[in-house]
Amino acid sequence: MARIGLYGGSFDPPHFGHLHVARAAHAELGLDTVRLIPAAAPPHKQGRVQAAAADRLEMTRRLAACESWLAVDPRELRRGGTSYTFDTLTELRAEFAGRAVEFWFLIGADSLLDLPGWHRAAELVELATFVTVPRAGARLDEARALLHDRLPAHAERLLCHVLPVEPMPISSSQVRARCRAGLPIDELVPRTIAEWIAARGLYRDESAAAPPS
Repeated sequence: MARIGLYGGSFDPPHFGHLHVARAAHAELGLDTVRLIPAAAPPHKQGRVQAAAADRLEMTRRLAACESWLAVDPRELRRGGTSYTFDTLTELRAEFAGRAVEFWFLIGADSLLDLPGWHRAAELVELATFVTVPRAGARLDEARALLHDRLPAHAERLLCHVLPVEPMPISSSQVRARCRAGLPIDELVPRTIAEWIAARGLYRDESAAAPPS
């Protein structure tokens, strides 16, 4: 039985915090691979994505190069439009139909509070095993109460797997802020990503996305 981790996000830019989570999931869940899935237009970040899709895809590929078991799945960028998790999981289930595969979907503890409002949220639990990733400042008890109220039939299945990983205090917004201030980001992102950001002049002006490649 193949065990595939699915780790979605805007990756704007990807950083060591993302890599930390992927490594923990790979080790703790016994995953064969972890797929990084850059979103085209995250529903909860409409208008807030800074870098162009081509740049985010390239940076995510550079993050994946850090580990042999990491891979990049660009399906949401190819699909375009609003990136709904339901559509992505449905595509993956169809793609792997007839094969012995388990999908493990990584979701930040902060995103659990938004989950009841996700597109076809009640059906998501049937498409993958959800794994909660602890986030600094995100309260699991608050998410638990909300899910029991809004998705009572699925709350326990959504909450039964919590990744035992200490949150790393790094965020994409922190990386972008340091870029705008002209400060080094070497401790926040792999060298190859820092080089791409510098070469492309990304995040210097947060009011505009970088031009496409």
